[in-house]
Amino acid sequence: MLKQTTFYLLIFLILFSACNSKDSGSKQSEQLVVDSLADKSTVVKTFPDLIPGETELREDCFGEIIELQGEQKTTDAIFEVRETQMLVKDSLLIMANLNSENMFMAFSLPGFELVKSFGKMGRGPGEFQYPQLVPAKKDDCLCYVYEKANNHIFALQKDFIISALPFKLTDSQTRHQINDKQLVSFSSHEFVYAESVKGGKAVFDFSFQNDSIQDKMIYNLSFSEKHQSWASYIGDFGANAGKQRVVYAYKYFKQLVFIDLKNNTSRSLKFNSGEAKKGNAVSIMSPENTTHYWGMSAGNDFVYVLYSGRSPVDVTKEWRKKMYYIFVEKYDWNGNPVAKYKLDNWGYFCVDEQRNKLYLASVNDANPFFVYELK
Repeated sequence: MLKQTTFYLLIFLILFSACNSKDSGSKQSEQLVVDSLADKSTVVKTFPDLIPGETELREDCFGEIIELQGEQKTTDAIFEVRETQMLVKDSLLIMANLNSENMFMAFSLPGFELVKSFGKMGRGPGEFQYPQLVPAKKDDCLCYVYEKANNHIFALQKDFIISALPFKLTDSQTRHQINDKQLVSFSSHEFVYAESVKGGKAVFDFSFQNDSIQDKMIYNLSFSEKHQSWASYIGDFGANAGKQRVVYAYKYFKQLVFIDLKNNTSRSLKFNSGEAKKGNAVSIMSPENTTHYWGMSAGNDFVYVLYSGRSPVDVTKEWRKKMYYIFVEKYDWNGNPVAKYKLDNWGYFCVDEQRNKLYLASVNDANPFFVYELK
């Protein structure tokens, strides 16, 4: 009987010890999780590396096209939409568009009330001829303004004062009358841009530190010796500083390239749409040639690109019949197709990822603003 009691006691001690050991391990694992969550400064969010190479895509790679109907918004501002650019900063929609001799307008969201019209058009000090809005990654200003006429960069402050940065971009490598740089900001002293070069186009990294300027080519966007005219490489440029990605979409080719700056790799997406017409700038930009991409909104999570898919001649014929529409293609920052939308209007756009909305300034309506809920 004593031996039996001793045996059961031994079994109980083993089980008790195992339970304690398991409980102790569970608490340790829990503590590691708590410690990890408590010290958020040590948690580094990583983004998957870009898969390099060339990918052939079909037009149906997005799945079913999602048709969106815009909600028209009235505004107290009267202006004609032309060569327009828009971006969202907090509760403001900032627009570059000539209005009563002012180059910029700021509207409140979601009501589209005009907050301020500012930035005089002209050649004098503090005036603008060919400005480009550049989103600011931090909250120290609303955005930056790049003046193509003289390569100067300005900061648009929250009180709508425009102040010059203490440097300017290097002059263009080509002999264009107006620089064709397309600029994105990585910080207040580092900008990445796409610009025409001899025989094509390239991406550059520009930085200003300790009164020293560094400007270097980081990627050549030219891809064919058969197409060496600068017009062949017209397109739209965007970037994501946090993910260290840039993207370029070509206007006369159904083609995009995503570039991973950290690993110096790229992924090209090519659709089966045939080659663009070869020749000089005049023949390439003929209104009879198909326009593919001609507008981009680069967000934190996705990149959105306006897509026409027909020639300006065909679009004009449709407009005569009151047929207004354009497409928006949505990609993730690894170059994967996500969705394709069909908008019931035509114009310039930007995407507000925070509110999951798309804003469009129509070229066909006296009340130009339309809002689309993204699905």
